[in-house]
Amino acid sequence: MKNHKKIEQLVSEAVRGSKNALEEIIRRIQKPVYSLSLRMLFNPEDAEDTAQEILITIITNLHGYRHKGPFRAWAMRIAVNKLKNVRKSYAEKKMSNIDNLEGILDRYEAKGWFSKPREIPEPYLEAETRSVCTHALLLCLDRSHRLAFILGVVMEVSSQEGAQILDITPAAYRKRLSRARSRIKDFLVNNCALFNSSNRCRCKHILPAYLEKGWIDPEKPIFVRKKDDGEIPTKLGSYLKEMDELKKLSAVYKSISPSNFDFVDVVKINFQNNLYRIISDPKLS
Repeated sequence: MKNHKKIEQLVSEAVRGSKNALEEIIRRIQKPVYSLSLRMLFNPEDAEDTAQEILITIITNLHGYRHKGPFRAWAMRIAVNKLKNVRKSYAEKKMSNIDNLEGILDRYEAKGWFSKPREIPEPYLEAETRSVCTHALLLCLDRSHRLAFILGVVMEVSSQEGAQILDITPAAYRKRLSRARSRIKDFLVNNCALFNSSNRCRCKHILPAYLEKGWIDPEKPIFVRKKDDGEIPTKLGSYLKEMDELKKLSAVYKSISPSNFDFVDVVKINFQNNLYRIISDPKLS
């Protein structure tokens, strides 16, 4: 049965000792926490570990939420502070600056990567290629602009909420988001066939090279479930034709919802001997 209580009410119940309320809080925030972690780190294992740490930090500090502003902003600020300090992943260290990517595409084109499409690319692999390309592009941004982009474009938070999460002014948040969005959009508009059908880079063309290089594992996709909805790439392509560039940008990054991983049991295991410190410690009640 679905719980329709406001999350602020669940927080109050959890602090008073309700395990059910605490688990419901985890269920409601685990998806945005993991989504933010994966899009920041680009590695599912790292993202799961980091998301787990973030969720544990959130639930063990619920007593610190003073109901002054949205709970999501409070929780995501904890997530952001953790992600800012996570060690850079291999992919993050290796990604070039956006300004250098067109030269990289020139080399790909010279190698013939854009002229050898698979005869019948598996739809889930084509969707995976799209997500790998566009999310790897995020790694070209520094972390502060990447966070603004994910919050504003993928999660669609307001300027006020984005400012609360990043601990900056709404004007600074809007400027940071605009700069990040412009850099990503300009590159995709000039190179990606999803934005302009005459552009050279197409998912089904570059897929064989990604498979050959091992950058995409058919058995362990990062962003899509194996043999997921076969209509994802086709639907998205026709859908984008009706949109302006900014709406296309949002649709591309939101078209894949990463993972249905349930962190409730994982968090429980971490508290096996003393289930949920927030409940067991009377000082936090």
